[in-house]
Amino acid sequence: MTPAESETPQDPGVIAKKLQFLFETVRKPDGRKYTYREVLDGIIAKGGPTLSIGYLSQLVNGVRKNPMLDALVAIAAFFKVPLSFFDVTTDSAEAEARMKLTARLQSAGVESLAQRAVGLNQGNLKALETLIDQMRTMQGLPPVDHETGGDDG
Repeated sequence: MTPAESETPQDPGVIAKKLQFLFETVRKPDGRKYTYREVLDGIIAKGGPTLSIGYLSQLVNGVRKNPMLDALVAIAAFFKVPLSFFDVTTDSAEAEARMKLTARLQSAGVESLAQRAVGLNQGNLKALETLIDQMRTMQGLPPVDHETGGDDG
């Protein structure tokens, strides 16, 4: 059964669910959620199509289930996800897990640390990891579960 066939009349649809996920997960640098207006203004600022708040709301709420391609491309670019994120024929669990991690890193303000770590050898990465673990301990923060990247507990 395809995702479209499994939708019920109350089900907003795959595209709406993925848009809802983006609005819930991808946050502004201050940690707050994006408003529809902020997303639309960001799309226009990047040279994307002019969309209405009503149209975006209909997409997010599943009233419209077949978005215009240029709208989907612009929304994907705004949220920095590949257009394939919206593919209704694939399981998006892995993509959503990556998105949650990315959002967590953005909201925690550690993107710049990650960028600086790119290219370091394994020994230096291990030393950096040890240093961060020591700093977390000094601040009374819980240890990090290295399997999931999350706090233990």
